[in-house]
Amino acid sequence: MKAACQCGAVSIELAHKPEYVNFCDCSLCAKCGGAWGYFDIKEVSVSGPTRSYRRADMDPACIELHFCSTCGATTHWLLTEHSPGDRIGVNMRLFEPAELAGIEGRMLDGRNWTGAAPPDHHRPAGLIGKDIFI
Repeated sequence: MKAACQCGAVSIELAHKPEYVNFCDCSLCAKCGGAWGYFDIKEVSVSGPTRSYRRADMDPACIELHFCSTCGATTHWLLTEHSPGDRIGVNMRLFEPAELAGIEGRMLDGRNWTGAAPPDHHRPAGLIGKDIFI
């Protein structure tokens, strides 16, 4: 799968489709417009100039959000030194909706999630292109 930001300066290539896409409404995800597919960092290639932002509302900041330095489109996030692992979140809104059709979409209740347990969901998972539209 291949996608690019609005202006084309940043491109992302994935080794495969995500197992599911999280639509989260936490303050960060809601304001940056992310719909996240999760991958091992070795399965994702990002090229082009990005700027980053570390979440200021969590201490310590465990996520570093990346966006295109030209058009501002959110592209992906990386874990910081405070969160071990090789996981990357890719903004699946960069991809054409037809490429995501049939992938499970999960509506997370990120606004009320404390991190102490798995997040709750606003409604049951559905399929992108059938129950959920990007």
